[in-house]
Amino acid sequence: MIVKAENIFKSYKKNKITLPVIKDFNYEFKDNHIYLIKGFSGKGKTTILSILALLDKEDSGKIYYNDKLVSDMDSEEKCRVRREEIGIVFQKYNLLQGLTVLENIILVDVSTQNLKKEEATLKAIEILRMLQVEEKKDCYPHELSGGEQQRVGIARAILKNPRICIFDEPVSNLDDKNIDIIVKFINNYCHQKDRMAIISSHSEHFDEIADNIINL
Repeated sequence: MIVKAENIFKSYKKNKITLPVIKDFNYEFKDNHIYLIKGFSGKGKTTILSILALLDKEDSGKIYYNDKLVSDMDSEEKCRVRREEIGIVFQKYNLLQGLTVLENIILVDVSTQNLKKEEATLKAIEILRMLQVEEKKDCYPHELSGGEQQRVGIARAILKNPRICIFDEPVSNLDDKNIDIIVKFINNYCHQKDRMAIISSHSEHFDEIADNIINL
């Protein structure tokens, strides 16, 4: 998989004033690479991730997946591409409080990917084991620490083995133990599975594992 951003420009309006956030962003992302997008708050890290993941629309410019222009797709087509190709981990965990850890992880893929529940469950438990949180599989989100919830969010995002893994500030406000587990997992997963990881962070935790660092 190759993700290519060409001349991306994005702005927002505030009090009738247009404020540019992303100006002339050009980059090519490839499989088996970890890309770290760095910058202080307000520099557009989340915005560029949202555009690359087809969650937000650029004002101008183009996004290609394997030479296919995806930025001009309609919302239904973009939703299909996200479902098939992209795993997204948000800074906020977004877990459903009424479901267990295991149910949170397998819910979407069982309902949208024609994946059998038994198969999804086995895959989910294996990923939880890799993230060192398997023993929490029958717990509810409110029974977990912030770091444990984030690890569950990561497991949910990669259950379908997406080609593109996007992480928006995945270790913000976590303790050293959780940070170490998550950083090592992303590094191993990306390179062992030949997957692309695009990470936004203002910290230095991912500097050593990043193949490329993009400063905004």
